[in-house]
Amino acid sequence: MTATIDPGAMPMVARRDPQQRLRDYEWALGGWLASGGVRRIVFCENSGHDLASLKRLCAAYPQVEVEFLRIRGGGDVSRGKGHAELGIIAEALGQSRLIEAATVLVKCTGRLQVQNAPRVLDDIARGEFDVMCTIRRRGRFADSRLFAATPAFFREQLIPRSGQIDDSRGVYLEHVLARAVRAAVDAGGRWRPFPTRPRIAGISGTRGLVLTESPATSLLKAMWHRVLNLRHGG
Repeated sequence: MTATIDPGAMPMVARRDPQQRLRDYEWALGGWLASGGVRRIVFCENSGHDLASLKRLCAAYPQVEVEFLRIRGGGDVSRGKGHAELGIIAEALGQSRLIEAATVLVKCTGRLQVQNAPRVLDDIARGEFDVMCTIRRRGRFADSRLFAATPAFFREQLIPRSGQIDDSRGVYLEHVLARAVRAAVDAGGRWRPFPTRPRIAGISGTRGLVLTESPATSLLKAMWHRVLNLRHGG
């Protein structure tokens, strides 16, 4: 889980108040802890904010091992939040003892929950891939809110492209993730879509909008997701 509780002067952030954002992170972390599908969480925060309330949440879930990382730096603010987020991930790869032992990493933006997390995580655990994510716009845009990949994909394909991210020029982490996926596939790697569509909930940091769906909308999107998977041979 990537986190920036106090975004400071970060551009293109509508939800900016640190206390409001902290409550978002508490809600999201609480959801992951209670989901029943998670055994280990690495929570990476790069603004230096107090994490005491988040740590207290974890006391009620001793079955989940949570590692909190203080990330220093973590990207160029002038390039936007995607660059900062990828900087967090790069630093975490070098610091985390839990990541060091992992064969697959699941990255989620820290203020979001996945309402069907047990099913999605089970799909990930059973899958064979180098990267699993949702790709749209004819392969040019990959949803970076939630994706899974091997440590090698992060280190060899995604992180080396961090310099391409520049929100002010309209090049976002989502574009660079899609490029990294194409490069991995060209090199013989395996991309897979999520077998089950993740139902992501929370509040968008960019626009401040609540991410919610009616049951009918969720059903339609799940059906379209299955159609896309069939197209990709999933």
